[in-house]
Amino acid sequence: MTECIKIQSLKFLCLCVIGFTASGIAYSQNSMGAKFVSMGQAGVALPGSDWSLFSNSALIPTNRNTASFYRFQYVGISEITDMAAVLNLQTRIGTLSFGIHRYGFNLFSENRLLIGFKRNFGTFHAGISAGYYHVSQGGDYGSAGALGLNIGIAAELDDGLWIGARATNINYPTYGKSDETVPRDLSLGFSYQLAENTVLSMEAMKDVMFPLSLRSGLQIEIVPSLFARAGFTSNPETYSFGFGYSPDRWSINIGLQQHNPLGLSPALDLGINF
Repeated sequence: MTECIKIQSLKFLCLCVIGFTASGIAYSQNSMGAKFVSMGQAGVALPGSDWSLFSNSALIPTNRNTASFYRFQYVGISEITDMAAVLNLQTRIGTLSFGIHRYGFNLFSENRLLIGFKRNFGTFHAGISAGYYHVSQGGDYGSAGALGLNIGIAAELDDGLWIGARATNINYPTYGKSDETVPRDLSLGFSYQLAENTVLSMEAMKDVMFPLSLRSGLQIEIVPSLFARAGFTSNPETYSFGFGYSPDRWSINIGLQQHNPLGLSPALDLGINF
């Protein structure tokens, strides 16, 4: 029993070290999907991703129904893992999106349930989502929940040129009766199709608790349906790359993120179109 307690305490210490050295990485990622990981999480203006519910609800895909599953493991520590699933459904009045996300392990975990709605009016796109956040801590520390509201907008200014913005938890939610606020951020960015097979995406993201983070990503379609990607972020400084294969009925994306100085983190997602 004593040895088990020591092991659990060591895991918790590792989580705390990662949190302090990574300028807030102890909070789970806002962006989900290995594609976004590979492109430096620069997804606020990148249209058509199955995972846009988490990055910018205004860009949820409107041309297909999708179900996708995702896993991201922080620097090889199995207990510190993001796992998520998302479902996008087309309706007569717009697109509905449902997401679920879990981060952490038995000593600390964060769970999210998201529901979003998106409509477009010509080249202008707008989305809104509501998220229920639940944080649980081991021992006698208990748990608490909060309800947050997120908004997103996007527009195609020219053929292949998109701008997008999102604001998360605009209602300033707090966990339970405490004064601990749910993380809030504002992102603004653009994406541009440099060539028929090449897309550049860039954004600036400001969390209210941390310094401004600049993010950029590049995607190249090597052959039809096969993609290579690379990206960079500041604060925290990360480098990433990955590959994706997306035929008509399904998709798979693999990404690797190098965090300085913590190490390498792998990401994988699988999607089905129906």
